[in-house]
Amino acid sequence: MLFGIPSSEKPNLYILGIPWDNSSSFRRGCAEGPRAIREATSEELYNSFNEDLVNLAEHWSYKDLGDVRAESFEELVGKVHELVKSHYNGELFLFLGGDHSVTYATFRALKNVSREEFGLIYFDAHPDLYPEYEGDRYSHACTVRRLVEEDFVRGEQVVQIGVRAPTKEQIEFAEKQGIRIISASEVYHGRKVDVPFEKAYLSFDMDVLDPAFAPGVGNPEPGGLSTRELVEVIKGLNAEVVAFDVVEVNPNYDYKGITAFATAKIIREVLGKVAKGI
Repeated sequence: MLFGIPSSEKPNLYILGIPWDNSSSFRRGCAEGPRAIREATSEELYNSFNEDLVNLAEHWSYKDLGDVRAESFEELVGKVHELVKSHYNGELFLFLGGDHSVTYATFRALKNVSREEFGLIYFDAHPDLYPEYEGDRYSHACTVRRLVEEDFVRGEQVVQIGVRAPTKEQIEFAEKQGIRIISASEVYHGRKVDVPFEKAYLSFDMDVLDPAFAPGVGNPEPGGLSTRELVEVIKGLNAEVVAFDVVEVNPNYDYKGITAFATAKIIREVLGKVAKGI
């Protein structure tokens, strides 16, 4: 697994799968995402170098902590917290979703355990700023709003990239809270992404990509980024990465592994960037 990077009992990279899709509002199946991502990052498919010739195998060793399973979202949040608490000592965490509600659990856990100050860079077609969705305050459509309203991150420490399906009310909330939204159109026209904080948690909802590049997602939205555009945004980020997740991969609707392989590309380039430094 993972591009030929060696496994270790004393790693500098932890991997945790979170096969949870109970809040999926359109197409269920993202619970199978961690399995598909692990298969798509196999060393049988890739060498250990990223585009900038960073040899990931020289910089990283990893331990896969397996999957977190829970009967309720409250239980999930608690289990994620305990796993992060029992392992984190400054290592990089990669979380494999699951629908986007899992980011509430992972971001919250890392913030509480690390006691560090870091912002959130949120790649998504949707701003996920609903006060509640279908009666669920912790739906994947509410993730960023919950994190802001519960004081796990300040609005001015949130940058959203690739948004193209907002509502007026969500935009108004973002403006009030100081959340920066960079639309898919702005990325397409070459807007540079300047992050106003030094450290960041990256969250990649795979529907940030156009369905042509990621058909296997929970809520596809045409008009999105290409894989090339997303890789270039990653390369240009000016913040230290403390952890990242990839979510909303839905193998039930993928075609020939297109989405899973795009996810693998993102993981490889993020790991290369972190190894190389800002």
